[in-house]
Amino acid sequence: MKTNAMEMIEKVGLLPLVNASDPSKAVPIAKALADGGIAIVEVTLRNKTALESLANIHRELPDLVVGAGTVTSPEQASLALEAGADFIVSPGINPATIKFCQEKGLAIVPGAATATELELGVSFGLDVFKFFPADIAGGLPAIKALRGPFGNVRFVPTGGISLANMKPYVEDPAIFAIGGSFLTPQDAIASSDWAAITKIAERAVEISLGFAMGHVGINCNSVDEANSTVCWFNDRFGLKPREIDISFFAGAAVEAMKKPSFGEHGHIGIACNSITRALYHLERKGLTFRFFKENPEGKIIAAYLEEEVGGFAVHLCGNGK
Repeated sequence: MKTNAMEMIEKVGLLPLVNASDPSKAVPIAKALADGGIAIVEVTLRNKTALESLANIHRELPDLVVGAGTVTSPEQASLALEAGADFIVSPGINPATIKFCQEKGLAIVPGAATATELELGVSFGLDVFKFFPADIAGGLPAIKALRGPFGNVRFVPTGGISLANMKPYVEDPAIFAIGGSFLTPQDAIASSDWAAITKIAERAVEISLGFAMGHVGINCNSVDEANSTVCWFNDRFGLKPREIDISFFAGAAVEAMKKPSFGEHGHIGIACNSITRALYHLERKGLTFRFFKENPEGKIIAAYLEEEVGGFAVHLCGNGK
């Protein structure tokens, strides 16, 4: 059974556009993306063969989540649904299209680039919107400004985004996913260079995840020992101590546990842009997790791998943004 389309978009964190005039190329494009870690595509309804392309992907790659983009009417949404679409993306706010999708139980990501459009979309109970064209409409600064009065809204920016400039977007919590045709360049499609598309997908996933060293955790046997440990780092390196419920931190680099926790010696925290995205992509590789820590709102803030290395447990943690 397929994952809910909206959940899948968030987990993958990337929403590649498929715009192939030759419908026989749609399946190889989608497979190349999946091989690179992106098991979801948006087929844009910009040519006469788009619905055939969508149907081909739906039929030949049933485990992929496939949506229809550039949907501007309920009639187009209906045709896309018949062709096998799991979700709809529209360039703007069309109440009739939104109502149709909600009546059919079909996920929709409508476009919104102004406060007025967001207010209309929110009135339909929606909280994820396409932001297009992202570069012309103000990019990430505009998204952050719009999120001020709409704190629960998140965005799928497209237009002008590339491997070279996507990093600030994927680091921001206002971003639900990144969309764009940069993942499926027309020259690669024209030459049937599926390996090139897979390579681009792999690099985009890598940037999206943003794995980096977060901190080292040291197992201590008491509160006093933990406090003494972080004071040692402060005295020598100016890493200011701070206390949380289960530990002390010396700056952001060292955590001293008030009592022994996972790992013989302690743990290593690996920072990432999104724990939701990281869990999905790591679990696709076969990694498993043994413990999850949540904040009072129920959001996962740490996820411990089953594996340990060198006597250290390893857990994912957010990047603090």
